[in-house]
Amino acid sequence: MLKHRFICIIFSVVSGLSHSCDLNDTTAVAATLPSLLDDGPPRKISLSNNIQLDIPDAEGVLRMHSADSSVLLDQLTNWPTETGQISSIKAQPIVLDQNYDGIADAVYTIDSSGRLWFVPLTRSGFAEPELVADFSDIAAEFRQPLQLLQTLAPVGVGALQRQTMLLIIASMAAGGDTLLVVKHLSPQRVVIQLSDLTDRTYLSDAEAVSGIAEQLWQQVQLGAGWYVSMDKRITAVPQVYAGVVYLSSAEVAAVQPDCSLAENTELELHALHLHHAGAVYARRNWQIPALERGKLVLQKNPQGELELSLHNEQQQQSVQADLLAITPDCANCAVALTADQFPRISRLATFQAEQDGH
Repeated sequence: MLKHRFICIIFSVVSGLSHSCDLNDTTAVAATLPSLLDDGPPRKISLSNNIQLDIPDAEGVLRMHSADSSVLLDQLTNWPTETGQISSIKAQPIVLDQNYDGIADAVYTIDSSGRLWFVPLTRSGFAEPELVADFSDIAAEFRQPLQLLQTLAPVGVGALQRQTMLLIIASMAAGGDTLLVVKHLSPQRVVIQLSDLTDRTYLSDAEAVSGIAEQLWQQVQLGAGWYVSMDKRITAVPQVYAGVVYLSSAEVAAVQPDCSLAENTELELHALHLHHAGAVYARRNWQIPALERGKLVLQKNPQGELELSLHNEQQQQSVQADLLAITPDCANCAVALTADQFPRISRLATFQAEQDGH
């Protein structure tokens, strides 16, 4: 078991939204639904939002098409709001397969103003949307893809609870991005607000020396999630490996609308504990070589060891070796992540090896 000390690095530089680039996949989200007949084969579908439908300025819409014939199967245009409408959906939705049977059980989507929706799926299409969270009052645009994890997470002393966690990027109007991690248990009694999340933007000096305090750890466990604000732009879709959230960032003004980087741009790699956003390594962030439009990938290197790399269409470069995994032994405990189970451990997100983490 390894216990690590760390320091907190405070970001600087603020700019506007003009250089926010789009990290979404350009294609519709693929999923599988049961057959309309009891003994029929599963149906392959695709889910399209305002961007795929080429109506980015219209009210929020989610459509379901047959993947084979492109026939419209269902659509969501009437939402449970006062007007029946929501803001445009520009972020790529994500599908939940609750029991790992290959059939989609629900879809999560967020509109550009910050309302996060849980939409159960039936044989015939969409069921009634449920509002999970509302971040529309924080002056941000929500246009980046959602990430979903199913975890066993602590909810008190010695207790682990099955949870769905959503990773959400908010592009702040004042400049820079905020990463929000939201827990969801359905059915949910209250709509989550930003004030329900624990602010983990800065770590105290005491935490830098000794790790997260037990009282704060209990608060985060019992809360709805956490967030980290930065005055930099996130440049790669966050990835979770062995309970560590990895993402890269650059100065706001250095990130161009096409996701290219200004000359001499420096990137930072961030590594945050999934369950409380504390440090897993000696620091939560450090500089790495810049790579334009790079995607974070866990892979084996030629020596057979696991490493985290940035990939684009032309090249790749290693950004972190000697990877660590969180453990349930304590809030600050981590162990070395070895390659003996790779590629099975490609998205291990929790304290145990769950099916959706492979």
